[in-house]
Amino acid sequence: MQQLLDFPEHVEQMEPMRQQQLETLAFDSTEELDMLDWTIRDVVEELELLIDQRATMTKEVFLDGVREQARRLL
Repeated sequence: MQQLLDFPEHVEQMEPMRQQQLETLAFDSTEELDMLDWTIRDVVEELELLIDQRATMTKEVFLDGVREQARRLL
């Protein structure tokens, strides 16, 4: 038979979970996250264009384009 915890013990065990639930989640909309979402979509689009046009570029130009997009994410 499982013994029931008294209230202070229960609160102590549940507090970390409660604190975690109070944190902002990635899908909670904020202007900063909306801008980040737009940037990520734009970078993906630019990378797809680089891949599509890779045959017409030198290796250095291609790698420079990829590095530029990586810098935008960091």
